[in-house]
Amino acid sequence: MQTVADLMITNLVTLKESDSMAKAKALMAEKNIRNLPVVNDEGACLGMLTQREYLKHAFYLVSQFGTQQLTKKEEQTPVRNAMNKDILSIEPGMSLKAAAEFFIENKYGSLPVVEHDKLVGILSPVDFVKLAHSML
Repeated sequence: MQTVADLMITNLVTLKESDSMAKAKALMAEKNIRNLPVVNDEGACLGMLTQREYLKHAFYLVSQFGTQQLTKKEEQTPVRNAMNKDILSIEPGMSLKAAAEFFIENKYGSLPVVEHDKLVGILSPVDFVKLAHSML
């Protein structure tokens, strides 16, 4: 049986709660990713900053301060203000079939993979597409 550990990405790009929204924006653009796990110093996953949450917060900043102030406000705003703290995670030993069913039913963009309260990977629907492609 193949498990999440066989497919998950382990070369992770993460943020701290105190990192700025500007840093998050730069990482998303530089690494071409849409979901960034937010971890503490012990490696526990505290939440996720998705592209959708980033954009929602950027629109809020524009509505409050105008487009001229967006860059400055993003530099001043910590990720904790925009990240999603109500997240689900999965374990590396979960079967790939169960993980795939979860994605189909819930339409999540990614799931943090947690073992012993530490972030060890991330799994996304794109990983399943890559797996299917390799099998063709």
